[in-house]
Formats: sequence, C-alpha cells, structure tokens
Amino acid sequence: MAFNDFLHNRKGEPVFLTGLQCHNSSSGTEMIDRTISAVRLYGGNLIEAPVYWCDIEPEKDVYDMSLVRSLADKAKEAGLYLIPLWFGASKNGLFTYAPEYIKRNPEVYRLARNFAGIPVESLSPHCRATLERDKKAFARVMEFLAEYDKDGTVIAVQVENEVGLVHTDRDYSEEAEYEYRQPVPENLWNVVLEDSGREVSCPAGQNRRHSWADIFGRHANEAFCAWKHASYIQEMTEAGKEKFQVPYLMNVSIEINECEAPALCYVSGGPVSRVMDIWKITAPGITLFGPDIYLPAERDYRKACRAYARPDNPLFIPETLNGGVGAAMNILIAAAEYGAIGICCFGAESGIAGGKLLPETREAAMSMNILSSLAPLLIKYRGTGRVHAVTQAEFSQWQYIKTEEYHITARFLSNDPKPQHYFGSRINLNAPENGSCMTCRGRCLIIDCGQGEFYLAGAGVCFSFLRRPEIEDRIPYAHLTSCLSGQLNFLSIEEGHFDGNTWVCEYKRNGDEANYQLYVHEGSVIRVRLNTDIKWE
Repeated sequence: MAFNDFLHNRKGEPVFLTGLQCHNSSSGTEMIDRTISAVRLYGGNLIEAPVYWCDIEPEKDVYDMSLVRSLADKAKEAGLYLIPLWFGASKNGLFTYAPEYIKRNPEVYRLARNFAGIPVESLSPHCRATLERDKKAFARVMEFLAEYDKDGTVIAVQVENEVGLVHTDRDYSEEAEYEYRQPVPENLWNVVLEDSGREVSCPAGQNRRHSWADIFGRHANEAFCAWKHASYIQEMTEAGKEKFQVPYLMNVSIEINECEAPALCYVSGGPVSRVMDIWKITAPGITLFGPDIYLPAERDYRKACRAYARPDNPLFIPETLNGGVGAAMNILIAAAEYGAIGICCFGAESGIAGGKLLPETREAAMSMNILSSLAPLLIKYRGTGRVHAVTQAEFSQWQYIKTEEYHITARFLSNDPKPQHYFGSRINLNAPENGSCMTCRGRCLIIDCGQGEFYLAGAGVCFSFLRRPEIEDRIPYAHLTSCLSGQLNFLSIEEGHFDGNTWVCEYKRNGDEANYQLYVHEGSVIRVRLNTDIKWE
C-alpha cells in the first residue's frame, strides 16, 4: 500500500485525521470513555492512545495484550480510527514506561551518561540489550494487531514518544564514546545542518574519514545522537513492518523554544527539523515526523509549521493545545496555509465535564469541527493555493483575500464599528444563548473551487465578494461598483454538510438572508455559488 500525502484507510482512500489524544495514564481505564466522548464533541474521527511496554510485558517474556485489545475494541465500537502510541524505551526521553526488569538491571539495560559520566533518566540508544527487548515487545504488539484488527481501525502506529535524551546532548558512556570516534557513515556526508558552521559537509577527495565535529560543527553532538536514535528506531520499525503493514509515525519534541538548544530546551537526538535529514536517511521506515505544537502565539506556531511541512514530510500534528483562542486560530492556519493532513489535540478528558465541552475548550473544539466538516475539500485542494484561512488578529476589524476571480473581504463581527445586516441564518441572534455568535474571535476557512463556487466554514465572520475585472477591462471602477459584481449576483447560497464526498443541502438562503454580506456562525458550512456567466460588453 502506498502512503503519499495523506494517511489512507484499508480501502486506499485518503483520510483527513482530526481527533484527540488521551492523557498518559488513561489507556485501559474508564477514562477512555471520556476520551471518546470528547472526540465526538470535537467532531473527530481519531483517537490516539498509549500502549505501555510495562503493561504489555509485566515480566520478561510474559506478554499480555488485553490493553491493546481493549483500545481496538473501544475505537471500533465508536466508529473511530486508532493510532496506538508505543510508550516503550523512550517517553519524552524518559524510561518511565519500561518494565521493572529493565529498570532493575541498569548494568544490562544501560542508562545514558552525561559529560561528567553521571547517569541520566534516559536509556542509552547504544545499548543493544535494550533495543532487542524493546523491539521484541513492539513486534509482539504488531503481530497481535495484524491478527486482531481486520477492519482497519488502526490507521497508523506511533513508534516511541518524543524520543531522545534528557539532561545531556548525547550519551558519553564508554560505548557511545567509541562510536563517536568512528567515521561518520558515508550516507550522511552530504548532509548540511543549518547554522552548523559548515557550508560543505564533506569535500570530495582524500579526506573522507571525517569526524562528527568535522562535518557537523557546533551541532556534532546532536547530529550523532540523532543518528543513533534513528538507527534504533529503524530497527524497531523494520520489526513492526514484518508483522503489521501500516504507516509508522513519530512525534517530535520540537526545538522551537527559547534558545533552541538540545537537552536544554528539548530532548536531544529526536527528529527535530535541524536534524530531520539525518533521520530521513537513517530511518526510512518512518512515514512522517509530526511536531507536537503547544505554542499559542501565531508567530511561533507558524515557525513550527514551516519547519515540519516539507515536500518529503507532510504536516501531521499529533499533539496540540485542546483549548484557548490561540489554538482555535492556529489549527485553521495549519490546515489552510501549511497543508496539514491531520491535527490532534492532547488531553481529551480534561476538555469536557458532564459530557459537555468546558468553556475554555469550546473555541478549539469548534475549529476542529470546522476541519472535519470540510475534510473532503481539504483533501481535494491541499497544495493548490485554493484553501485560505481567515483569523482575527488582535485589533483587527477585517481581512482581505484575493483569489483568481474575486476580491473577498471578511469582517469580524466582534470588532465591527459599523454593524451590517446580520441576516441569513437559522440562528436566532436575539436569543441570549447565541450571544457568543457576535462576540467570539472570528475565524473561517475559505475553499475556492473555481467558477465562482466557494465553501465557507467558521464563526464570527461575514463576507463580501467582488468579481475582479478582466485584465483588458477599461472601466473597472464601473464594474466593481455594480451589484452584478458582488454576492447579490448569486446562483445559490446553501447551508449544509458533507456525507462522504457528497454535499447535502439543509437550508437555502435567499432574499434578505442572502442579499447582504454573507456570514458564518458556530462552525456552520456555507456553500456559495456566484454567477460568473455575465460578461461585460
């Protein structure tokens, strides 16, 4: 099965993934039911849940798959996809989910050591004994899923969790030091790390036995640590693929934090953007590397998206904030401007209470619902430049978008100094329970299907459209000021939803509900068909 830009179901159909990840200790408990309830409220189709090595192998060579069976059953019963997260030798760089027999035998299953030779809280990727045990347990889980999951509930598997080392930039143990003194593998000679101090990684000719420092400069320790972890993960992935043919993913403790130094700001050795080329070469079995983005500021969120959205690495965000206005805005930006193929929020159970969304998660949940409602179009138009995000920046009253055929102006209802005619919805705006429709932070996705057809989904925004004059038009002002250039010249304006790839109209707007600026509330989806057949003489 080929996995191109999108993750695919067992039928080979691309799937835009939206969902939630449960808390770290929720798998195998009643908390999973709350996770599933939250996924439904967020409009998702996916649950991410950890599988713990210590529970799978409570004693050496004694395996228990009841946790995996329970997760697969719960997801299937709820009609959701499942991504099991293997919490094995490394969870956020720590070894907390390793079995007791691993923890009790540090002489066999060695810890990494810092520059002073002191052990840190991470298992060494240089320890063959640890890799063999981790790999064996992981392969047993994959073997079980291959037999048990016949319906395609499991759409992908995550290998480890935010892999890397804590409190040291690399392992300085005796074994690691020996490997560090060996020549850099030849397939990495042409890798150049940004800001490494090396413009050319390894010149042709006589000096091909270069050290890590010679090739990678100031980033040599992190590069070496990344290579060793990637080698470890590639063996894990190969063992998994022998048993279960699904995409294997990794999540990343991203470097976009303060001074962006390994072990100081993030776990060292993981597939952060700086060393992703090393990972891509060394661990080709990994389908994609997804950044965990807990950054509410748009500036920082965009930086993370730019770093991980690459031609060889479609943007999948396995963890992000489950609440807050920043998350509500950034989720749409990731999908529209960086072509995200899936987004999941972390901490499902803490986002709801009594079966309802908490006030602080309502905005993010609405944005996730917007993504789900437009999933067929996000799949179809990804990378075409036809998907646009409208997000209300601080102090902003409006946002302008120029498409090939139209000028589009979005006005934010919460900061509109000249309130317009807010007709056009089945929502009673005079009802107190709908007051947030006029006060929420405005945002929307616009998908331009061409020939005057647009889909809008969002909240707190109203739109006006103006047909752009043709290049040869000699009286553009007259045409721009004509009502026939605006949204009054529509073929149809509908509210509805998608059933699979088919649009289902629920309500047609007309008259006063369509003559003025067109708005969206509460994540509703609007289909606008403007008449492009009128030609100016």
